Amino acid sequence: MKKLFASILCLGMIFGATGCTSGGDDTYEIAMITDSGSVTDKSFNQSAYEGVKEFGEKNDISYKYYAPKDTDQAGLLSTIDDAVDNGAKVVVTPGFNFSGALYQAQEKYPDVKFVTIDFEPQKDGSGETKVGDNTVSYLFSEQESGYVAGYAAVKEGYTKLGFMGGMALPAVENYGVGYLQGASDAAKEMNVNVDVNYTYTGTFSESPDIKSKASSWYAGGTEVVFSCGGQICNSIFAAGQEAGKYTIGVDTDQSGDSDTVITSALKDVKGATIEALNAYKKDKFQGGKTVTLKNTGGIVYPGLLKNFSKEDHDTVDKKIKDGSLELKSSADVDEKTGDPSGISFDNLTVNFE
Repeated sequence: MKKLFASILCLGMIFGATGCTSGGDDTYEIAMITDSGSVTDKSFNQSAYEGVKEFGEKNDISYKYYAPKDTDQAGLLSTIDDAVDNGAKVVVTPGFNFSGALYQAQEKYPDVKFVTIDFEPQKDGSGETKVGDNTVSYLFSEQESGYVAGYAAVKEGYTKLGFMGGMALPAVENYGVGYLQGASDAAKEMNVNVDVNYTYTGTFSESPDIKSKASSWYAGGTEVVFSCGGQICNSIFAAGQEAGKYTIGVDTDQSGDSDTVITSALKDVKGATIEALNAYKKDKFQGGKTVTLKNTGGIVYPGLLKNFSKEDHDTVDKKIKDGSLELKSSADVDEKTGDPSGISFDNLTVNFE
């Protein structure tokens, strides 16, 4: 009955409530707060929540997720206040947008543990970062999976590619520059030339404007678009479906969400979340530490790929894991705009918009 009640609450959340809970009273030991988007965003919010939910149910620990009314710094900090008031002893926050709020929260609540995904707490956008003794920050090397996605797309036979990132943030830029480098290496091996349309949408939410731009790319000859930014995938998938063209998913396996998805570039947000929560449970929380997951391999799901085989994937993945590939990252793109066109890529032309 308890699980049934929790499931009903979850369904209520999906259709418009503000949180999903597990537990029989009004206190919740674990809190997860969404960035812009929702826990059904098919991206990092959903992955983080799946980690919280799996850990909570396995260990019979109460949990709740919160969807902020406002996602500015004040709104996010207010939501953290709500979570702590409701008994949270550990708070999981996915997304760079939390950086300013977390800088304050980790000092305001020294007895609460914080798990940050994709960022380190930063003071008022100043660039000054501090991972408090009660905080662990997880960063990923998204360029690894981005590389494999770009490499696979060209090996599959596509030479007109697109990249749509949500915002010009390090995690998104890593995916993008990895995608370009992988496409470049495959193009060089195959002795073909590849064109890539590249842009940031300025949001992680779906919109008619995003669909319109993706549609114009497809109409202009783009064959496959890497959708890299939360729920913008809904707009890009729709454009691909109408055009009879293809897409690449991100963060989670999105092949079940659209018939257009040829593969998905992944990062293990769920695994990192569970790792941090397990450490908390065992009183081994790595406070004050940044964990950068590097050389873990480029993970993609096959989706509709036919020419890029498992053997091809294993070969390129091995190069990533042993460090023999020198991969570009967000540090190599234009600091203000995220424009990667200043990087020299063989057999590749980048059209930055």
